[in-house]
Amino acid sequence: MEWRLVAVAAAGLLAGCGSVGPKTPDAVQGIWSADCSTPFVKFDGNEMHLYPDKATYRLKAATLQGASLNVAYDTPQGAVAETYILEGGTLRLDHGTYGGQQAAWHKQPMRKCG
Repeated sequence: MEWRLVAVAAAGLLAGCGSVGPKTPDAVQGIWSADCSTPFVKFDGNEMHLYPDKATYRLKAATLQGASLNVAYDTPQGAVAETYILEGGTLRLDHGTYGGQQAAWHKQPMRKCG
Protein backbone atom coordinates (compact mmCIF):
# COMPACT_ATOMS: atom_id res chain seq x y z
CA MET A 1 0.00 0.00 0.00
CA GLU A 2 2.84 2.41 0.83
CA TRP A 3 4.44 2.04 -2.61
CA ARG A 4 1.13 3.05 -4.22
CA LEU A 5 1.06 6.25 -2.19
CA VAL A 6 4.65 6.99 -3.18
CA ALA A 7 3.80 6.38 -6.86
CA VAL A 8 0.78 8.68 -6.66
CA ALA A 9 2.81 11.39 -4.92
CA ALA A 10 5.60 11.09 -7.51
CA ALA A 11 3.09 11.37 -10.35
CA GLY A 12 1.66 14.50 -8.76
CA LEU A 13 5.11 16.05 -8.50
CA LEU A 14 5.90 15.24 -12.12
CA ALA A 15 2.60 16.74 -13.29
CA GLY A 16 3.64 20.02 -11.68
CA CYS A 17 6.92 19.99 -13.62
CA GLY A 18 5.11 20.92 -16.85
CA SER A 19 4.78 24.51 -15.68
CA VAL A 20 8.50 24.93 -14.99
CA GLY A 21 10.40 27.12 -17.41
CA PRO A 22 11.05 30.75 -18.21
CA LYS A 23 8.09 32.98 -17.48
CA THR A 24 7.19 35.88 -19.70
CA PRO A 25 7.81 39.16 -17.84
CA ASP A 26 4.64 40.60 -16.29
CA ALA A 27 4.86 43.74 -18.44
CA VAL A 28 4.05 41.75 -21.58
CA GLN A 29 1.64 39.10 -20.27
CA GLY A 30 -1.56 39.06 -22.33
CA ILE A 31 -2.78 39.38 -25.90
CA TRP A 32 -1.13 41.87 -28.28
CA SER A 33 -2.22 43.12 -31.70
CA ALA A 34 -2.24 46.16 -33.96
CA ASP A 35 -5.96 45.45 -34.40
CA CYS A 36 -7.50 43.57 -31.47
CA SER A 37 -10.13 41.99 -33.75
CA THR A 38 -7.24 39.89 -35.16
CA PRO A 39 -4.78 39.12 -32.33
CA PHE A 40 -1.14 38.44 -33.18
CA VAL A 41 0.48 37.01 -30.05
CA LYS A 42 -0.46 36.01 -26.51
CA PHE A 43 2.19 35.73 -23.80
CA ASP A 44 0.91 33.50 -21.03
CA GLY A 45 3.29 32.32 -18.32
CA ASN A 46 5.89 30.06 -19.91
CA GLU A 47 4.09 29.85 -23.27
CA MET A 48 3.29 32.08 -26.21
CA HIS A 49 0.47 31.61 -28.69
CA LEU A 50 1.01 32.90 -32.21
CA TYR A 51 -2.41 33.46 -33.75
CA PRO A 52 -1.16 33.47 -37.38
CA ASP A 53 0.42 30.01 -36.77
CA LYS A 54 -2.60 28.80 -34.78
CA ALA A 55 -0.03 27.29 -32.42
CA THR A 56 1.18 27.57 -28.83
CA TYR A 57 4.89 27.25 -28.11
CA ARG A 58 6.67 26.59 -24.81
CA LEU A 59 9.26 29.29 -24.18
CA LYS A 60 12.90 28.32 -23.80
CA ALA A 61 13.82 31.91 -22.86
CA ALA A 62 11.96 35.13 -22.10
CA THR A 63 13.85 38.19 -20.85
CA LEU A 64 13.09 41.89 -20.80
CA GLN A 65 16.27 43.97 -20.87
CA GLY A 66 15.51 47.66 -21.12
CA ALA A 67 13.00 47.93 -23.97
CA SER A 68 14.00 44.62 -25.61
CA LEU A 69 11.94 41.50 -25.01
CA ASN A 70 13.92 38.47 -26.17
CA VAL A 71 12.09 35.17 -26.53
CA ALA A 72 13.21 31.77 -27.78
CA TYR A 73 11.11 28.73 -28.62
CA ASP A 74 11.05 25.69 -30.89
CA THR A 75 8.64 25.13 -33.78
CA PRO A 76 8.30 22.08 -36.04
CA GLN A 77 10.34 24.07 -38.60
CA GLY A 78 13.22 24.73 -36.15
CA ALA A 79 14.46 26.98 -33.39
CA VAL A 80 13.20 30.57 -33.19
CA ALA A 81 14.68 33.58 -31.38
CA GLU A 82 12.80 36.89 -31.60
CA THR A 83 13.28 40.40 -30.29
CA TYR A 84 10.27 42.58 -29.57
CA ILE A 85 10.56 46.26 -28.60
CA LEU A 86 8.38 47.50 -25.73
CA GLU A 87 7.92 51.28 -25.71
CA GLY A 88 5.18 53.71 -24.84
CA GLY A 89 2.67 50.97 -24.10
CA THR A 90 3.27 49.28 -27.45
CA LEU A 91 5.07 46.09 -28.44
CA ARG A 92 6.68 45.65 -31.87
CA LEU A 93 8.31 42.58 -33.41
CA ASP A 94 11.70 43.91 -34.48
CA HIS A 95 13.77 40.98 -35.71
CA GLY A 96 14.35 37.27 -35.33
CA THR A 97 16.16 34.13 -36.33
CA TYR A 98 14.03 31.34 -37.75
CA GLY A 99 15.66 27.96 -38.27
CA GLY A 100 19.03 29.72 -38.69
CA GLN A 101 17.73 32.40 -41.08
CA GLN A 102 17.65 36.01 -39.90
CA ALA A 103 14.78 38.35 -40.67
CA ALA A 104 14.13 42.01 -39.83
CA TRP A 105 10.53 43.05 -39.48
CA HIS A 106 8.78 46.34 -40.05
CA LYS A 107 5.71 45.38 -38.10
CA GLN A 108 3.15 47.86 -36.88
CA PRO A 109 3.33 48.46 -33.11
CA MET A 110 0.83 46.38 -31.15
CA ARG A 111 -1.23 47.35 -28.13
CA LYS A 112 -2.37 45.06 -25.36
CA CYS A 113 -5.92 43.86 -26.02
CA GLY A 114 -8.69 43.37 -23.48
